Amino acid sequence: MDGLSGMSVREFLHEVLRFDDAYIESTVRTIFLNNSPVDDIDATLLKDGDRMALGSAMPGLVGIVMGRDNPFKSFRSDISAQGGGREKESRPITVSVKLFSSLAAESGVAVLAQGVSVDARLLADFLADKTDCIIDADGKGGEAFVEGLKGREDKIRISVVFK
Repeated sequence: MDGLSGMSVREFLHEVLRFDDAYIESTVRTIFLNNSPVDDIDATLLKDGDRMALGSAMPGLVGIVMGRDNPFKSFRSDISAQGGGREKESRPITVSVKLFSSLAAESGVAVLAQGVSVDARLLADFLADKTDCIIDADGKGGEAFVEGLKGREDKIRISVVFK
């Protein structure tokens, strides 16, 4: 997903994923940035190439400890994401986002509909046996679209609409 360097995690959730505050507070309870749990979504800033995993509350003791803003977060303070200073000038960045658990089911369709950037070759491999599911891809049928992806080495932006 595309954002700007120096955005906080909360700003990214608002501006890029289009989650409102109520949804963030009630549903987005587990956030990992580059494999580190995030507690302070206002102080933790993003940079190009970051990887973010988002989920609802996870079950069990590990789920409680890894969830954000919990009474046991001191047990994992050494591995928690730390806030950083803002860059003087914002520049475009790409953040890899993964959605898990009920959060994926609730918001995945909307996130895919607004558009995501994917590696063209990986998308071609994924779609190779699903060409009959492609209704319209820039005016091309499924097979022609996938064939056109195979020779590319860049990322492309796609929107997915479920019918």
